[in-house]
Amino acid sequence: MKRLKRQVMLYLEVPFAQKELAKQQGARWDPLKKKWYLADPENHDLTLFAAWLPQTTSSLPLEQPGLLDAPLATKESLSLAELLQQVQVKLQAQFSQAIWVRAEIANLSERRGHLYLELSENNDQGQTLASCRAMIWASAAEKMMAQFEKATGSTLKEGQKVLVQVQVNFHEKFGFSLVVQDIDPSFTLGEIEANLIAMRQKLMKEGLYEANKQQMLAGDLFRIAVISPPQAAGLGDFRAEADKLQQLGLCEFVYLHSAFQGEQVLAEMQSAFMAFEAFQQKQPFDALVIIRGGGAKLDLNPLNHYELAKAIALMPIPVLTGIGHERDNTILDEVAHTRFDTPSKVIHGIWQRISQRAKTAIEHWRQIESGAVKRLQKSVSELNQLKQQLEHHQARSLQYWQHQLDPLFARIQARSQQQLGQGRVGLDYLIQQIYRQAYQPIATINLDLTAQHKQVRQLALKALSFYRQQSKQTLGYVLSSGPKTQLQRGFALAKTQDNQPILSVKQAAQLNQFKLEFKDGELSVRPIKPNNNTESV
Repeated sequence: MKRLKRQVMLYLEVPFAQKELAKQQGARWDPLKKKWYLADPENHDLTLFAAWLPQTTSSLPLEQPGLLDAPLATKESLSLAELLQQVQVKLQAQFSQAIWVRAEIANLSERRGHLYLELSENNDQGQTLASCRAMIWASAAEKMMAQFEKATGSTLKEGQKVLVQVQVNFHEKFGFSLVVQDIDPSFTLGEIEANLIAMRQKLMKEGLYEANKQQMLAGDLFRIAVISPPQAAGLGDFRAEADKLQQLGLCEFVYLHSAFQGEQVLAEMQSAFMAFEAFQQKQPFDALVIIRGGGAKLDLNPLNHYELAKAIALMPIPVLTGIGHERDNTILDEVAHTRFDTPSKVIHGIWQRISQRAKTAIEHWRQIESGAVKRLQKSVSELNQLKQQLEHHQARSLQYWQHQLDPLFARIQARSQQQLGQGRVGLDYLIQQIYRQAYQPIATINLDLTAQHKQVRQLALKALSFYRQQSKQTLGYVLSSGPKTQLQRGFALAKTQDNQPILSVKQAAQLNQFKLEFKDGELSVRPIKPNNNTESV
């Protein structure tokens, strides 16, 4: 019989964290002694296991049997695999415990449940200082991602700065990598907040933080620009109410689109601003609205960019934002003229402002109308009073001079009778003198009365002309706001076929045909009557 060769085993001191590496190198597990060992150690390169050899064995020569007979070049050199295996052992010995590392996620992908990352570190100029591969095994990925998302409201994404606990890993075939064992979400959130604080301080130092808030929001909002993601739910909520205002001809909305998350946010938002400026130069807007709707805190982080905040601060018109919910906040909200919690609240605020201005205009109209009527009534009353005063003064003046003339006439008559006997020659002369003396005051009084009457008449006509002119101006101002003016502003007037105004939807629905009058002509229309009982046009 052939005699069996006795197997020699060399036991190793392998830490639990390095068991997989020892297994990869060829070590075996002894379940009885609960230790890793090498079977036939003379057939292994002990340099790969130097960190785990017992002290009594570590002094053994590391050359394999038979090396003494090898050529000199082979004795003094290592194969690439042997060199990398020694590097692997050294790295495992040096980094036997997991360590926390700060880095930025440059790339992220998923295969078979495993997450593969490229971690990098960049300087202030954007140059890469270091980078390496990292992975999160599927067994830990689901739990780790759930914890991170619960704390931050977002999943891991490219461009995020993270604090990860990693185990150093080196393989002679696949090279250096890190195995992620834990992620600290508070570090990522802290980086965002620190970035916000730095931008806020810079904008304050440059005098831009409150710049847009100094813009005066127009009392009447006739034209508004809106920037939002094209498919955002918040945009749908906004347009549900905005379209009603536009259909009524009260306010025009021009929609521009941009991404609000991802790497393309800065470029697309700046393009939207450029498009806004082009529209603004052609026909100015009254306000700029930026809306997005709710989202995770980290999803909103791409909006926290200095260039975007500066552009909003320097806008020539007020900027209204409805980017997130009440708990969310971006630097764009801070520098805007007015921040709303949601897109729905933005359009609600616009509705309220337009409605309030309409109510104020109606009240002013009523005040003008009432004032004009009162002023006209007052003018008529004053004219009547002047007429009565003039008639009264004329009557009193006539009565006064009549009382003055009666005694004088009686005195002359008595004197003439006394001198009648003195002769006819002097009688004519005396009569003429008497008549001249009697009628001269009357002529003077008549002249005075005529002058006063003329002056009173001129004053009355002047006052009448003045108040008539004022009334015309007031009525002209009232009439300038009438139907024709409203037609020039873009309104339409609904009329029946016999040109009677239509005052309600119910009245229009009962007609088979009616007319719409615009500023440049009329158009006949037919109402569409729905199948249900709801009255609609």
